[in-house]
This record gives sequence, structure tokens and C-alpha cells, in this order.
Amino acid sequence: MQLKTLFAGTLALLSLAVHGADQVQYQLTITNATQHLAEVKVHFPASEKSEVIVQLPNWRTGKYQILPLANGLRDVQAISADGKTLAIEKIDKSSWKIQTAAGQSFSVHYELYANELGSRTRHISDSHAYLDASAVFVYNPAMRPLPISITLNVPEGWQSRSGMDKGDCEHCFVARDYDQLISAPIETGIHQFFSTKVDGRDIELLIWGEGNYDSAQMLKDLAVMVKTTNAMFDSLPYQKRYLFIVHATDGEGGATEHLNSTVIQRPRWSFAPRKEYLKFMRTAAHEYFHTWNVKAYRPAGLVPYDYHQENYSKLLWVAEGNTSYFDNLLTLQAGVQTEKEYLEELNGSLTRYFDTPGRFEQTAAESSFDEWIQPSGDRHQNAAVSIYTKGEMLGLVMDLKLRQASNGKRGLADVHKALYRAHRVEQGGYNSSDMLQILQALSDDDWQAFWRDYVEGVKELPLLELLQAAGIERVAEKKADDNNAFYWWGLEVESGSDKEFAKIKSVLKDSPAWKAGLTSSDILVAIDDVKVDAKSFAARAQDVKDKPVTVRFFRHDRLRSTALTAEPKAAEKFKLQAIEKPNRRQQRLRSAWLGK
Repeated sequence: MQLKTLFAGTLALLSLAVHGADQVQYQLTITNATQHLAEVKVHFPASEKSEVIVQLPNWRTGKYQILPLANGLRDVQAISADGKTLAIEKIDKSSWKIQTAAGQSFSVHYELYANELGSRTRHISDSHAYLDASAVFVYNPAMRPLPISITLNVPEGWQSRSGMDKGDCEHCFVARDYDQLISAPIETGIHQFFSTKVDGRDIELLIWGEGNYDSAQMLKDLAVMVKTTNAMFDSLPYQKRYLFIVHATDGEGGATEHLNSTVIQRPRWSFAPRKEYLKFMRTAAHEYFHTWNVKAYRPAGLVPYDYHQENYSKLLWVAEGNTSYFDNLLTLQAGVQTEKEYLEELNGSLTRYFDTPGRFEQTAAESSFDEWIQPSGDRHQNAAVSIYTKGEMLGLVMDLKLRQASNGKRGLADVHKALYRAHRVEQGGYNSSDMLQILQALSDDDWQAFWRDYVEGVKELPLLELLQAAGIERVAEKKADDNNAFYWWGLEVESGSDKEFAKIKSVLKDSPAWKAGLTSSDILVAIDDVKVDAKSFAARAQDVKDKPVTVRFFRHDRLRSTALTAEPKAAEKFKLQAIEKPNRRQQRLRSAWLGK
């Protein structure tokens, strides 16, 4: 592979500066792909001030967490229009102050290290580069509304794609402003590319990396999912095309939504069998739904985005959790999965919810506000609730309540259509009062009480009752008896560092393990003086049943012991299924809900 010369790239940047006086121009040159290095040059137009600030964001959209995005920038320099070095000072972890002559343009140059594939921020290798502007391109806050051009100098044979429109060269892009740039990542490199038409728009699929995927089936299923989602709304928030960027990775996973694109990462051998493939499709449906819910309309606390600090809202459970509710439902309504597969996935969500003691400790509103600092591990499970899980369950409840009140004619989709019509980003987003007003307009239920009890309170959601009313029941797969019972300890284990013993990963609040004084990171070594490890623990725990046992464990390298008595459970697993003989109303609600 041969790089275009840095000299040619510099001339291109100077040419852009001449012809685009009111633009911010970015140029990125990959200098050492194997070592994940690039050179970035940014040309800023003239400022009226003699002192200007350039920054890199402290978080990226789609992940509500402060990130060290600026740690990949080195040797940051400022250059005047006539080529002189300007005084530059770093004033915080991601901001630089530059002394420049008022009325003159200037440039900022720096080296970029990009080896953060799993965070979906920046990654450069010898086969591709993934570039999210939040971790790559600095900006001046005052020039955030200005149009932007991007020029890439990449190895020969690479192809470059993005949700942005192409510029006047093969590896050039243009954006209307920094906000579009930051929500239109670039994928450049060696990849597969496919395209089809849906509702007059190009639906594009880009796959980087080898894997056990069927690209033809993926494109076909993505197309029907897109068409099903489009039909839910009055119009599309993007004009020409939508790009699915898929990374088949060595192990990284996750996904991030953008204005008219998404990046989805899965381990390369996790696109099959069917259960794994459906996980991919639900993720794709989730990210595509975000094109409306978050990108087109979102909570007012996130409008406009403040890239330098936390953006607070008590409604992230709507932005993320409702999207989780629809990703499973739309995959069903598109015909990509069966009703049985839909109910299996919904049951998994119910199980996660019921297995979270923290749902009685933290409200959906509090979880949304605290998403920036949510704890992890057993602390999260015991003291907090996920905006994704609680928001999905609230979405299910709102959908079924609305359908009950309207004889199946209205549902949660109508709430989101109303948000899209009246509370888009350009209109300032929405708040809790807007949500309540929409809900009240759709039915005569007491939504104020609903909000108080379930959104701002921790009252248990009426999930099973509402499912029953819609013709779906949750039943035990195993009945408890002397020969078939499940004995609950309330902990999860993993292999310890030496692989010999079982390390406690989490302990549920008020469980037998909790009451026995066990906690995360304890190393279990024996039950009644018989050695256990991560593989044998489950069988051994069931073998001793509910008789008192002595558990020996290490804590901070000191051997300890405690007494524990497991609790018998009525069933180890539950499942959702259609009621065998539903009444007419149950049939009608189920049909309206599931589209069957």
C-alpha cells in the first residue's frame, strides 16, 4: 500500500483554505496504519478574537459517560495564515487556548493515536480506519455552526464511506456543521459494500472484517425492517440514504446510532446460528429506531448537545429504554422473527427486570439523571435500575395500557409519532409535561398517577396483569417437587485468576448469599469441605439442596467460613406463551399489539 504524499495533502488543505473562507477544513493523513497513527490538520477561518479556544468533546453521543477522548492527541500546534507558529496552551484535559491575530485564519496540527475500536470512537489499522469526530477532530465552539469539509489521505485501494455527502474527491466529505460531522462517522478501508432501495432511499450495508455472516440475508432483512419502521412514522428524518456500518471483530461488541448511519460491532463468529443472528437484527432495529427517537427528537436536556460536559435529563428511559422495547417488536412485525422468538426475547427482558432488586431502590427518572455515574456489577443490580431495562418495561406497560383504553386502536407508537411531529430537536425537544400531555390526549387514564408511581416512584409495574389482558401468560417451565426443585443462593460466580476456584461476581440483595455475608470478589474454595470451582459450583449448590452448609472462602487472602442455607424456588425458568383459550377481547388486543 502506498500513501498519498503529505505534500499533496498540505497543498489540498491550503487550496481549501483559499476557496472556503467560511468553512472549517479537516485533513487526516494516515501516517502509520500498523501503529494506529495519523496526522490531523484543521484550518479555521478568521476569528474576530485574538484569543480562541479549540476543544475535543468529552463524550460521544450515544454513550452517556465522560470519556478520555483527548488522550489520543499529541504534539498539538497552532500555525498562522502566513506559516508562523502561534502560542498555544492546554487549559484543561481537552481544550487549548491559542493566541492569534484578530481577523486572520489559523490552523491546528496534531498527531492522532487511534486504537479504540471497542469504544467506537477511533481505530486505525492496516485494513481500515473508523473515525468518529468526537475523538478525532477538534472544534472551536464559536465556529460550531460553520460548514465543514474533510479530506482523507489513505492507502491506495481503500474506499471511504460515511453518512455525510461526498465532497469533490474520492476521499472527501462535506457536512453542514460540526453537529452533523460528529454524528456521521467515517469508515475507510477494505470492506464489502451492498445497497438496496427502500421507500426511495438507498439502504447501504458496509461490512469490515471476516465472519460467519450471510450478507445477502442481512441486506434483505435490514430492508424489510427499515420499511416496517418507516411505516410507523409520518416521514423520514433523512433525505437520501442510510448506512449500516458493521464491524466483524475479534471480540468487541456494541452499537451506536448516528443521524443517518449506525455502527454495529459483533464478534466475527457471532452472526450465526439463528439466535445470534436475531441479536444482530434486533440491534440493527434498535439503532435504526434511534434515527427518530434521539436523533430527530430527544429530551430537552440534550438539546443542543453540550459536548464538553454531562447533559442531564430524567427521560433517558424514553430515549433508550423505549427504543429497546421497539427493537424486539419491530423485528417481529417485519417478519424477521417469529412470535415465539419475540416472546422468548421479551421474557428475557422480564427476567432481567425481576432479577434486579435495584428496581425498588432507584426510579426511572433517577436512573436517567444518574446514567452518567451509574455503578457497575452487583452494586448496580442491587441499588440501581438500567434505563434500558426499566424503559423497556415502561414501554410495554404504556403500550398495553393505551391499547386497553382504545380497544387496540392506539399504542406507544402513537406517543412517539406525536413526539416526532411536535418536539423535534429544532423545536427544543420534549420534557415530562409534554409526555404527559401526549399520553393524556391518547387516553383518559390517570397518567399523572402512573408517572408518580412508576416513573418517579418504585411501585412494581403491572406487567403480568397487562400481558394477561393481551392474551399472553408467564408460566413456569419446571414445577417444584422433591425431585425437581431449584435451590437459590443468589450469587453469580466466575473463574478466579488461578482458575482453581470460583470468584463471586455479584450477590443479590437479601439473597441467602447476602445474608450469609458473602460479597463480590470473595473466592469460594469449598462447600462442606468439598472443593468447588466455577464449573462445579452450580451442580454442588443444587446437590446440597436447602440444608445448612459451611462455605469456605478467601477474602483479601485470608481464609474465612460462613453458614448458608439455600432457598427452594418454584421454578428455575419461566416462559411467555399465548393463552390457550383467549377471550375475544384478549384476541383483539394481542392482534393489535403484535400485528398478528
